[in-house]
Amino acid sequence: MTNKQYFQMMFRNAPLWVGLIGILVSLGFYFVPELFHVEQTDFFGLFLTNYVFLQLYFVFLWASGNFKRGRKGRNTFAIYTTLCLISCFLLNKSVGIFSASAGWWAFMLALCCINHIAYGFKEVFPPVVRMIMAFILGIASCCFLYLVFCLLPGYLVGAIGGLFFGIGLHVFIPLLCLIYNINLASKYVWFRKKQLYAYLGGIGFVVVVIAFYIGLWCNAVSSINRAYLMPDNEELPGWENVARKTTANAMVERVLKAKLVYQVSDIADMDLIDGIFDRPRQSTFLDARQLHDPLIMIASMTGISYVPETEAAKILSAMFDSRQETQERLWSGDQLSTIQVHTNADIWPSLHMAYTEKTLNVYSDAPNAGSWNSEEAIYRFHLPEGGVVTSLSLWINGREEKGVLTTKEKATEAYKTVVGREARDPGVVHWQEGNTVTVRVFPVSGQESRQFKIGITAPLLQEGTRLVYQNIWFQGPDAANAREDVHINFQENPVEVELPGLFTRTQNTFSSVGPYDADWQISCLDPGVHSNLFSANGQSYFVMPYKPEMGGAFVKTIYLDINQSWTLAEFKAIKNLRIPMKVYAENGWQPATDELFENLQKDRYSLFPVYKVADRETALVITKGNVMSPNLDDLSESTFYKELQHSFGTPGKLLLFNLGGELSPYMRTLKEYRLFRYAEGDVNELGKFMSLKQFPADIENDHRVVIEPAGITINKEENEGRSNAPDHLMRLFAYNHIMQKMGPQKVSDTSLIAAAKESYIVTPASSLIVLETQKDYDRFNIHDDINSLKNAAIHGKGAVPEPHVWALILIGLVCMLWFKKKRAAAI
Repeated sequence: MTNKQYFQMMFRNAPLWVGLIGILVSLGFYFVPELFHVEQTDFFGLFLTNYVFLQLYFVFLWASGNFKRGRKGRNTFAIYTTLCLISCFLLNKSVGIFSASAGWWAFMLALCCINHIAYGFKEVFPPVVRMIMAFILGIASCCFLYLVFCLLPGYLVGAIGGLFFGIGLHVFIPLLCLIYNINLASKYVWFRKKQLYAYLGGIGFVVVVIAFYIGLWCNAVSSINRAYLMPDNEELPGWENVARKTTANAMVERVLKAKLVYQVSDIADMDLIDGIFDRPRQSTFLDARQLHDPLIMIASMTGISYVPETEAAKILSAMFDSRQETQERLWSGDQLSTIQVHTNADIWPSLHMAYTEKTLNVYSDAPNAGSWNSEEAIYRFHLPEGGVVTSLSLWINGREEKGVLTTKEKATEAYKTVVGREARDPGVVHWQEGNTVTVRVFPVSGQESRQFKIGITAPLLQEGTRLVYQNIWFQGPDAANAREDVHINFQENPVEVELPGLFTRTQNTFSSVGPYDADWQISCLDPGVHSNLFSANGQSYFVMPYKPEMGGAFVKTIYLDINQSWTLAEFKAIKNLRIPMKVYAENGWQPATDELFENLQKDRYSLFPVYKVADRETALVITKGNVMSPNLDDLSESTFYKELQHSFGTPGKLLLFNLGGELSPYMRTLKEYRLFRYAEGDVNELGKFMSLKQFPADIENDHRVVIEPAGITINKEENEGRSNAPDHLMRLFAYNHIMQKMGPQKVSDTSLIAAAKESYIVTPASSLIVLETQKDYDRFNIHDDINSLKNAAIHGKGAVPEPHVWALILIGLVCMLWFKKKRAAAI
């Protein structure tokens, strides 16, 4: 029979083509929830509809004699087992025995089923293809055997459940697939030597992969447990030692995500209901659906790490920058996406500062099921060093409602009460370490979007003779398909502007519309600091160029803060300075030897114990930037953190020299708290400082703050003049002054809170919150300060009138003109 005749015969086999069409229909039922946002309560209805079709197809095959032996039965039975397997996973959406399948596992099951169906047409394939089919048949034997083993403890329950219209018999479907797979092998493979080798090769391939994976898993578990149980610093928690010393690779990440993201084996608690693994959860600590990965399931039978889930999340944050995903949530947010970003910025080159408003629209893909299907949007905005949040708005019932500044404690209490218990409209922004803030918006209902706006006052970055405006970027609901329109308004005529992408210019406004892009910047020539002044409440603020003033530096000991970013050449160059060097190792200070340097250089990051430096007046700390590290808040329960807090009362500031790179979040936070006299450069510049016995002096006080990246100081005087500059001068001064005075204790000092409220800025002790009604503000005792600047605004010097206020002003002006005209006519 020729291939043409063979396919003509197949086309006349109605049960075959009905079954193939049925597979497409069943797959449609399976993907309906994702495509059309079906509620979970309707999953069982979809399963029943598909199950009825499956039973009708079974009756059709039985009546037409397609279950008899021979090629005809072989073709249709493979299709029937495939339909049964799809029905199993459709039922799983309701009963939740397995978590959602990992991508590669879903692909393998589909490939195994396609291979079964292909055996009905094997006569038309050349020998090479049949060898490949035999290889896949061997892999399929292992796949179905795995499913049989997983469901084995549930067979008794499934047999009992089979009395109810046969639904419980789904637990036996993988066994049916395995039997059919072995039947195909016994008929078409075992008695053909080459194909038998291919079949055994498929099984061997699976065994080798599993053995190799288990080996990598056990090695990762061992290294994590060893670091966790034997930390090298007794004042730090064990999880921190894991984050610092364990190699950051894919297997370590999977071990840490066991139970958090991946379903794992639970042999010790095996019973007839749960099977051999933990039951899946709808949401996890990382706010993502739990996944079923057979390789992880099998490997986890050898053991998982001792690290608790909450601490594993901290390790993931420090090692893999997953801090956004590990934030505490009151409601899920896994079906949210950012669909629109509007960026509007005012730039003052002569002040070296800018004000940026980001207006975002976040959309929920969840079904529209009322308040119980609402989601919480959490965003993390990254600010330039020295920047501060100065406004927040949330659209409620189509109207923009502006935030009110209050203490962080009150804002947190109000948000948790309204969101956690009452599920109504609030939005809040909190200060975070490492020049970041978090914005929380609730609720985002299914098939709807919410809009909020955040305003940030930040210094421009001075790079030589140019000033750089850096885009305020964020992490949060996926923005891959978001659109962004950008409007950058220079308040002065900029010179030699350098723009990214397709920006158009209209006078001093630069605009762009297109897909959202987080990484862009605009620069212009630095025109120098011009005459400027902002006055309020009897105080005046003005900008001056920052010129480092040198102070004495009689260094007797150099303390090295070593991590993997260091090079041996740098270590040796510092050694040549002929100043005693120390490193912290084995819970104490040790002379810096080549051997200790080599050991410490293996650490991913470092947490330099500044509180253990006794000779602050004669000490110099040398560090090198590393963008990864835990935040101080992550260590809040440790002795390290408590000792660090206690040491902030110690007079004097440490000298800190950065050899290059961005400071770690830990060091960046300490610098923001003004713990150091800071300088950066290479070893040659360090050598000059040491030879001259000088170092940049601390020139900040109650009337002056330094914003080093912008190359400016902001000064305050006890008088009030005529303002010719925006209120952002006062806001930036207040924020940096508060950080200078507060320290990591985050003390809610009355005067500091008053300064934050007056300037309307978000600090470690103050937050902006939007509530739904005035009664909500009254209930939590949140009120505006009369003398405060209120929310910042584009083209504004403080609060701007609301639309209805503008209307009243316009009506007043019209009335005045009318009376004036009437009076003139009467005269």
